[in-house]
Amino acid sequence: MNALSTRLTSLGLPAILGVVLALALALTTGLSSLNFGLSGGSAGGGEFAPSDKEMVSDGRLDLGAPSVVPGDAARVDVVRYGNISLEVSDAEASLKSITELISANGGYLSGSSRYGQDDQLYVSATFRVPATSFDSVMTALREQGDVLSEDVSSYEVTMQLVDLEARLKNLRASETAFLALLDRASSVSDIVAVQAELSRVQGDIEAFEAQRAALADQVEMSSINVSLTLPVSPVDAASGDFDLGYEISNALANLINVGRAVITAAINIVVIGIPIAVIGALFGSLIGRALTAVAAWVKKSLNGSRKGSRRAARR
Repeated sequence: MNALSTRLTSLGLPAILGVVLALALALTTGLSSLNFGLSGGSAGGGEFAPSDKEMVSDGRLDLGAPSVVPGDAARVDVVRYGNISLEVSDAEASLKSITELISANGGYLSGSSRYGQDDQLYVSATFRVPATSFDSVMTALREQGDVLSEDVSSYEVTMQLVDLEARLKNLRASETAFLALLDRASSVSDIVAVQAELSRVQGDIEAFEAQRAALADQVEMSSINVSLTLPVSPVDAASGDFDLGYEISNALANLINVGRAVITAAINIVVIGIPIAVIGALFGSLIGRALTAVAAWVKKSLNGSRKGSRRAARR
């Protein structure tokens, strides 16, 4: 200890300050690396995206009345969709009851699917109901169980139907004209040419008719998707999405990240701190010697000025 104190004293105060500043810089660099390692570990293993259950909203959407097309106030064609999720005590019995409800309102079951079994059973069914009964059916469905979520959407297709009907009107006029030309055609080439154009026009008519019929069916019959789930047990509700294996692996990953950060900090302190400490000591010594020389010169100059003043005063 005495030898170390003697050695530090021999280096001088500036050199010691240089070493201290160099080591502080190296320590700061090491701590920054440690900080980065810890934050990186948290970002890699600790964050998670919200589950679908957390994204579910049990609010109801009120879209209001559809807007009226300018120039045709009497016609508004709207396609409506509904989705409702219910918690029921018996999924099969509830599905049967809902199917009877839909049938009583002039609708039908379009399709259904089942997942799981027993207390993990999940049933999804799609129904088609007359658009005029859509609101009353949705109201009745809310009484079939506890509403977990509900969503109603709609979009207007008036202009699409008007456009299709206008195209069909023009195509039918063209069909009539080609039929008249076919009756008047005299040569084989004219007959073949008119028949080719007539076939093209009739094909377009069939395609547009199919589009118009499909769109009109969606306007007339609305779709409602019903999801039926059983009550969640308290144990399942408490455990949620907890995964023991994932949590253990996540903790091990964090431990590895912390270890890497500590090793990185130690390497920075050794590799960066020692060279900077040496450089700091050299610069500190040089600055100390320069300051000592300047102080000695200033002191010598002051002493010389005083001696000159004394001599002048004696004379």
